[in-house]
Amino acid sequence: MDNVQNKTVIVTGAGSGIGYQITEELLRKGAKKIAIIDLPVARSYDATVTLQEKFGKDRVILFPIDVTNLEVYSETFKQIVKALNGLDILINNAGIIHDRCIEQTFAVNVIALIRGSLLGLDYMGKHKGGKGGTIVNMASIAGIRTTGVYPVYSSSKFAIVGFGRNLEKLYDKTGVRILTMCPSLTSTPMQVATDLSEERTLDIIDEEVLKNLMINVKQEPQSVVHVGQSVVMAIQKGENGSIWVIANNEPAYPVKLPPFVTA
Repeated sequence: MDNVQNKTVIVTGAGSGIGYQITEELLRKGAKKIAIIDLPVARSYDATVTLQEKFGKDRVILFPIDVTNLEVYSETFKQIVKALNGLDILINNAGIIHDRCIEQTFAVNVIALIRGSLLGLDYMGKHKGGKGGTIVNMASIAGIRTTGVYPVYSSSKFAIVGFGRNLEKLYDKTGVRILTMCPSLTSTPMQVATDLSEERTLDIIDEEVLKNLMINVKQEPQSVVHVGQSVVMAIQKGENGSIWVIANNEPAYPVKLPPFVTA
């Protein structure tokens, strides 16, 4: 569908974990230039230097900002597109798991993702004079099935899936593909920090409830490298509106969800 070679890309939350692996795989596959958007913390700078040393300093640029600051994000997005001399692919990857921080969870996982997508459409959309492109939204397996463990996080990921299913309908006008990724349990710094953490779940979910809920979803975390490679594969092959499950270190596959109910 879309060879990533010579493409310009923005990846949010690429200072570590899945975002970093996506960025590395895109560079390995020949992406022309990638802008990393992540928080101004040591890991973001270290990740950028590592990628620059491996693939060339001119191919990776870091923009250290908080995507929940929408005014700064909008202005920075404009600067990035100018620095990249255009935009072909936007990957909305930034996310958190912390059910006790409801507003922050939705600010990062949903509001910033929607804002980023709309900015991407402004610069890539044919309806705005662009040439089209691709938007990849990182949801989660928790966005298409429920466990009860992290209901706030899961709800934010359901919102991402729903947003993509609506946005895909505008493809004929925008020329921008919408792809939604739903990785299952993955070995990332975020997962290590939150795995079975009572501090990040709701008060109602005590240790006993947590153990009972997890009985039916126990599995070994998959490789973050596998997820990164799978996302890039989906970018290359995925049809507009496709929703991809990436699980158990097995080949990613698109799934069909039930259609919306007609009133």
